[in-house]
Amino acid sequence: MFDFLFQKKNKEMQSMAEIITLDLEKLNLSKLAIEKAVMMIARAIAKSDIIVQTDSKQKSSIEYRLNVMPNDHECGTYFWTRIIRELLWTQEALIIPMNGKYYKASAWQVSNSVLSERIYSNITLECAGEQYGLYKKFMSSEVIHLRYDNAKIRVYLESVVNQYNNTLNAINYMIRLSNQPKFKLKLGTAQSFREKQADGTDKIVTKDMYAEKIKRLLESEDLTVMTESEGVSLENIQINASAKAEELAKVALAINNEAANAFDIPEAVFNGNITEQSDATNEFITYAVGPVAEVINDTLTAYIVGEDDYSRKNEKVMVWLARFKHVDVVDSAVNLDKLRGIGFSYDEIRAMVGYPLLNTEFSNARALTKNYGEEGDNGTSIKSD
Repeated sequence: MFDFLFQKKNKEMQSMAEIITLDLEKLNLSKLAIEKAVMMIARAIAKSDIIVQTDSKQKSSIEYRLNVMPNDHECGTYFWTRIIRELLWTQEALIIPMNGKYYKASAWQVSNSVLSERIYSNITLECAGEQYGLYKKFMSSEVIHLRYDNAKIRVYLESVVNQYNNTLNAINYMIRLSNQPKFKLKLGTAQSFREKQADGTDKIVTKDMYAEKIKRLLESEDLTVMTESEGVSLENIQINASAKAEELAKVALAINNEAANAFDIPEAVFNGNITEQSDATNEFITYAVGPVAEVINDTLTAYIVGEDDYSRKNEKVMVWLARFKHVDVVDSAVNLDKLRGIGFSYDEIRAMVGYPLLNTEFSNARALTKNYGEEGDNGTSIKSD
């Protein structure tokens, strides 16, 4: 223990404590940055409508379950936020359709078949904070298994885990060091000491002999009073350190930018420094949200529509990301008028800006006010079926 008495370890130990403190702060900031990036993407998709494109003009019960109430206990926003969050954190998420309703699976086992359907078993459903185990087995065509393998996200998450492990190792080392008290013995310039013995005679002791004596006194369980000679003092080494605010601010900015780049989110959007809102939002939707939405589009289309209707009727399921972006109808009036002039119905335009549909004959009519019709076509109004 008293190797520290003469080797000036105080500075090194303080530096190590500062490093550990800073690493812990970096780890916490990394976790917060990842969670922020994940929830930005999850909320963007949860806010968007999931559209089932079919020949039917009415919303189907499937759209109600996908958007409003996937099951009897969770609303669509809450359900899809949790699904996307798990998809981005773990690179996969499993949805179990049962009786026309959808449930999130928190645990499952799956076979490793390649040329035939895989079998899902030992499934645990998670719904409104409750867990429910299923004994039934499902084929891969009976479940909605979302997979999203983004190498940049995976590498970034792994780096955070590695940092966590390194920090824990450093903490363990510091715990071992701090389990026993450390002291600093100041002896001045004296090379030897003269101590009075019980018989009244003097004895010359060296620094090492004096330090050993102090060690025995400190380790003693008896109440002890230690006397200090002139120029000699004993101090307890306190290992207390914390990262400075300005250092954490720089680290936080760097970590936020790393997380934003890993999830393909524009730094201006992630940090809230948006100067050109339309461009930044479009980039966020295109590069960060779009790829995740495409995974949902393909997976839901495969399960809900199927190969035949997709091939013959061009039916599909899609996340309508246009609902995520706020549209100012006053600023966009000219552009919306152009959409009306090239055949968009009034209800379709209202849906784009988030207004309720009128569902009238007038609102469903299509008017071509621009000269975009085919040669010989004198009609100026086309009504929808």
